[in-house]
Amino acid sequence: MHCILPLLLATAALAAPPLLPVVEAEGQIYVPGNPNNGAGPLWCYGSTVLARLGDNVFASGMEVLPDQKPLNNTRWTLFQLIDGEWKLIQADPTGRQREPCPLGVFADGRLLLTSNPTLTEPGTYNGAAQPQVLVFDTAHPAAPPQTMLPVWQDPPTFSEHSYRGFCVDGPNHEALYFNNLGYDSIYWSFLDRDGKWSAQGKLSVPFGAEFEKPEFIRVCYHNMALRNRAAHTMGVSDIIEPVREWREYKLILHNGQQWDYDFRRLYYCYTPDITKEAWKPWILVADCDKTCGHITNLDLWIDAQGRAHLLWLESSVWDTRVRDQFFPDALATQSLMYAVVENGQVGRKVCLQKGGEKQETREVPGYAHFQATPDGRLFVFYYVSGADAQGRGLAENRLLEMYPDGTFSAPVRVALQHPFNSFMTAGERGGSAPSATLDVIGQANEMNGIAYARINLLNQVLAQFDATITRTADGSEVALDASGSRSAEGRIASYAWQIGEQKATGETVRQRVAHGGQVPVSLTVSDGQGHTNVSRRTLHLPPAPDDFGLRQWGLVERIEAEGFAREGGGVIHVRTDKLNASGLSLSHYDTTGHWLEWEFDVPADDRYYLAARYAVPTGSARALAVDGKDVGELAFPATGGYGSEVADDWALTSLQAASKPAALTLTTGKHTLRLTNTNGLGVNLDYLELLAATLAMQTPVGFRGVEQDGYRFALPLQGTLAPTQIRPELGFCYNFTLGPQWPGDGIKDGPPSTLHLFEDGKELGPAHFLHADIRTKGEGRFSHWVTMLYFSASDNSDPRVNGRRYEWRVER
Repeated sequence: MHCILPLLLATAALAAPPLLPVVEAEGQIYVPGNPNNGAGPLWCYGSTVLARLGDNVFASGMEVLPDQKPLNNTRWTLFQLIDGEWKLIQADPTGRQREPCPLGVFADGRLLLTSNPTLTEPGTYNGAAQPQVLVFDTAHPAAPPQTMLPVWQDPPTFSEHSYRGFCVDGPNHEALYFNNLGYDSIYWSFLDRDGKWSAQGKLSVPFGAEFEKPEFIRVCYHNMALRNRAAHTMGVSDIIEPVREWREYKLILHNGQQWDYDFRRLYYCYTPDITKEAWKPWILVADCDKTCGHITNLDLWIDAQGRAHLLWLESSVWDTRVRDQFFPDALATQSLMYAVVENGQVGRKVCLQKGGEKQETREVPGYAHFQATPDGRLFVFYYVSGADAQGRGLAENRLLEMYPDGTFSAPVRVALQHPFNSFMTAGERGGSAPSATLDVIGQANEMNGIAYARINLLNQVLAQFDATITRTADGSEVALDASGSRSAEGRIASYAWQIGEQKATGETVRQRVAHGGQVPVSLTVSDGQGHTNVSRRTLHLPPAPDDFGLRQWGLVERIEAEGFAREGGGVIHVRTDKLNASGLSLSHYDTTGHWLEWEFDVPADDRYYLAARYAVPTGSARALAVDGKDVGELAFPATGGYGSEVADDWALTSLQAASKPAALTLTTGKHTLRLTNTNGLGVNLDYLELLAATLAMQTPVGFRGVEQDGYRFALPLQGTLAPTQIRPELGFCYNFTLGPQWPGDGIKDGPPSTLHLFEDGKELGPAHFLHADIRTKGEGRFSHWVTMLYFSASDNSDPRVNGRRYEWRVER
């Protein structure tokens, strides 16, 4: 399936008004906590937890019960949006369960919330559960709900792992409830308009007869739709990896961890009448089998003709390490896909956007949902991350319109201050009426917990701007461009900017800023007809000299996070896949007591400010010690996420005292810096920097000078191999990842490696040897190949445990 460029057919484009989505509200609903039970507030992503009935908007939440043990350690909560603020209306007074609780709303005012309370005693790990539907009156949502028990065919014993799906036909006051049991069956129960569970059955899942070991293919995370008793479902395969070679290799990659599920087939199934006709055979809509990829089912919409519109995400490669081992020529790409199914036949598939390796764009699509308006127009609201044409990090939501012939409009940016990276909407599958108002719930960048936004898709005027931040010797230059602003009836007549405390006018503005941190920016545009719109965004500027009381940057020494020399209390993960990282980065730093220690050389006596580049969804901190002495705490405010191969969540922080940057007094020579996790919260690290208070910028001996966007720093040309990060390869050969900052042999048009390797101070060799000889002969042979060090101990012992110190050095 090839992606096509957005094609605007003349008839469709001329008939459709321009897309001018306006954000009317956004903010936090609640902070759920981590249940540590395998689920989370959006775990039921196939079925919504948000519903709108007229002006009333409701959300189902998940509260972690701190005095209860997993798995059943959460309870449902019910929130309502009242006068622009989310209020907690009710919470389960007695029940405990594992999963979030999908909901739906009937046009007559009934709100239905699914629940699956455990029947076990507190402290019991798992066991039986009782599926329920709680019925609230939206006119009096604080009143106790009515509890309904769905009727099941040959009632089995359900568990806390329900993988349940839920949908309602709002106008007809009917609902359909799915509950998975084991790997081979989906139990379903139908609630009719008379309030009776009048039909029920068991839907068999597809069967993988072609597998080496034939087995049923469990289908999970159901997108379900019910319209005039025609029922539809779409889900993704969820089974243990069926390919033996891949399964065994993943076992090695995961350090023996048995969890390894396959999510790479997309299935669809339907029945014309849930009360009268059996379900039709499953249809395999898409798969990523050839390259061990990944599929995420996103949304399902049924049009007036009964056709099913499907939306899903295809990742050609889920783990690049598996790709490198079994199909190295495969490209890692991610595609947002759309298809229409009519009478059980997939009529057409369209790629809405594609990004990844060797693609025309580095913009990578993510989560997406449909939104239909009362007149039958269909829109796709989706997330895009990655990098733009200039290589700058990108994270935003966009909107496009699907046309009846399968073509689609050019996408437009939705100017959310906190773009949603994972989300649900108040859609028709949950009973909400078609609307030009899009309600969104989910995880938003740089916002803690679960967020909400309301977006008017069809406004008269749209304020929209791009921001470019360039680091300078004394701060940053901010370039603002509002040329993307639009008017439905004419041209934009005026542009008014508020940039922090400064005001400006004009379509484009440039401003120099002599400080770092957050800078709020707002743009107000007006057209000739008096329509106005405001777009707001918070810019995150990198630290500036003035933040540290400096006139300009002096010597800046960068310490890459992956260059730590020792660790204890845990094992960090060194990552190659984080977007816009400087070299490699560190993750899985979430165990209390886990410490990392770096060694570094100071070229001259001075006071040095400590800065760190990091990513974390919620605020965290680390205890800091320098040369064995406690210095204080390094705080890491929330950035919105841990980052990924498609999301840039990096930010900068610095050591503070009394809310001001604190300097470390360091003397010439070697020092150590240790960060210790004392709170059990995670944080991903990219690098540390030491900013000299008085020394001028220079490139000291043993360092390499680097300049990026007018910002200069010195990078050390030596390091220590942390024993915990040395990996056995074959024979006497061991691997250590140095990363792209220190490239080795084997890079096209690159210079030869100059790396020297030392064991307890004695140089090893022969250097840059054949890998086969390192494996079979060892005795200190090594090779610096691309970003990896292949080496052996002088006596062919295990360098992870032989007690020796291994250091490397490269020439400038």
